[in-house]
Amino acid sequence: MALMKNCIYIALLLACFSNSALFGQYQSFTAKVTSFSSRTTDEFSPVFYKGSIVFCSNQRDNSMIGYSDEYSRVFKIFQVTKTNNSGWKHPGIMAKEITSDFNDGPVTFNSSGDIMYFSRNNSIDRFLKNVSDPSNKLGIYRAELISGTWTNIRPFSYNNLLYSFCTPALTPDGNRIYFSSDMPGGFGGMDLYFCDNHNGDWDNPVNLGPVINTPKNESFPYACSSGKLFFASDGHKGFGGKDLFYTQEINSEWIVPVHLDSAINSSADDFGLVTDSTLVSGYFTSNRRKTDDIFSFSSTPVEFENCDSMVEDNYCFAFYDEQHQQFDTMMVRYEWDFGDGIKRTGSEVKYCFPGSGTYLVKLNIIDEITGNPITEETDYTVDLEKTRQAYLNSSNVGLVDTSFIFDGLRSNLTGVRTTGYFWNFGDGFKPGRPVMKKTYQKKGTYTVMLGILGEDSLGRISKTCVAKRIHIYDYFVELNIPDDPDKNTLKNNALQTRIYCTDDLTKPEINSIKTSLTESGSSVAVNQYGILPSSFLFLDKIAAILKNNTDLRLEITLITMEGAKPDGTSENSDKWARELAFYLKNKEVNKNAVFIKGFSNAHPGSANIEGDMRANNGFLEFIFVKKQLR
Repeated sequence: MALMKNCIYIALLLACFSNSALFGQYQSFTAKVTSFSSRTTDEFSPVFYKGSIVFCSNQRDNSMIGYSDEYSRVFKIFQVTKTNNSGWKHPGIMAKEITSDFNDGPVTFNSSGDIMYFSRNNSIDRFLKNVSDPSNKLGIYRAELISGTWTNIRPFSYNNLLYSFCTPALTPDGNRIYFSSDMPGGFGGMDLYFCDNHNGDWDNPVNLGPVINTPKNESFPYACSSGKLFFASDGHKGFGGKDLFYTQEINSEWIVPVHLDSAINSSADDFGLVTDSTLVSGYFTSNRRKTDDIFSFSSTPVEFENCDSMVEDNYCFAFYDEQHQQFDTMMVRYEWDFGDGIKRTGSEVKYCFPGSGTYLVKLNIIDEITGNPITEETDYTVDLEKTRQAYLNSSNVGLVDTSFIFDGLRSNLTGVRTTGYFWNFGDGFKPGRPVMKKTYQKKGTYTVMLGILGEDSLGRISKTCVAKRIHIYDYFVELNIPDDPDKNTLKNNALQTRIYCTDDLTKPEINSIKTSLTESGSSVAVNQYGILPSSFLFLDKIAAILKNNTDLRLEITLITMEGAKPDGTSENSDKWARELAFYLKNKEVNKNAVFIKGFSNAHPGSANIEGDMRANNGFLEFIFVKKQLR
């Protein structure tokens, strides 16, 4: 049985902190062993299949290889169904046509249940009596259900007789398969890989990388319909043995694995999890009773109190030299150097930093006549910190029957490892993903709450909550403002701009806004240094509208056509968004009258951008709303 152990029972070293009390994990789940799990045999890796559970077990069956001890037992694919009173019937072999005399399973199915991928030993000839032969590696195989029989069994394209390929898991759409392998090129032990399907063929395996894989072992993936990828690892910090984690691919990057609740993870081996899309209930495997058993779990309600309002960090400042008066009688030039080739001139300049960090700003005062410095270069160190808080990121306005995107990716809880995201859309807090979609069927104002569970280095549990209000409308009125007449001067730096009014503005109000903007055009152009002067006429008109109509508020969304950071933003989208807000603020617009968000085109909220817009530098959306709805 040593061969199967290489993949299913990966050799483990218990961590020195195996006592789960050191972690004090928040108890948000309850778990109990299933009635079909035996104290004398092993049952593991459950999956849902047509109202039943399919799993692996070394229970006795009718195979031709006999056994008398644990080392000669082989694993088969079993199936169990529920009784009328919600109990469980006696398990049986799922399908004799895929049952070999060696090890079979675990298994994964496509959504329609007619395609199966499963692990088995590569050599299954009966003359190979020794099922523990370490040279008989595990491979992945595919079978089709035709007229009630599993047939057309064929090997996975990348099976290799020298290495193990096992624990396959299909995504719900069937376009990706995850698996574990010890093939060369990994990070040690068993690593997680995936292959994407194009035109019926599997692409080359892709290693999930060092955020997920460790020098030890990662295996037993499960791809949930919510986008979470659950897996087992003995290399990430846990309670001991194999522990269960989940991750998710956001903007082509895997988030740091989140350790599951202490009711699920223990100091024993915990692996092979399957769950519904919201992690409310499911099944997992544990050997906490000394044999592998399948446990059911269900979540208990998690509540958050005293949800805070969010702080919008400001990284825009005005710089001036306190000694400039002594040069009033001289012709001098003030030259400010903000690094990366960005320079501004003037006794007072305005600048928006790209985000938190430490920056060195240099000031040179230069004689305009001679070109020589008048004083030694002056350095200013600017330290900018990101507010420590949970952050619910979204627009403030949306439309009925249109997906509204919420995310917690910008949360900054320094010193705390996030263990769960919980969302309250008016029906109580429920576990969810870092990025969520919600569709509203009725116009109105709604409150959304994000709760984050965390754990610090001492195992102390924290609960942080934020709330915000959003406003849903039946429709927007688009204002067709002509482009700037001198469009050629802007085309290399222009952002595609659209202007809307919400459906609660009156026709006179809408016409007044349109009339005010018609003469200015609607072009906004930016570059690495900020907003170009050619944009000022339009932005000044925007500022005038807001100052003359104090009951209006402006919602601005800016999306750039560049790669994203893990939180869905990009350096330029954040910087240009701040530049726009800072420009309007310096035109004496009330700061509470403007709300602006910057994203990259990889953010889910940018999915509604048409193809021709993606060819531009970016997309800029102005929405005028009634201020009292804030």
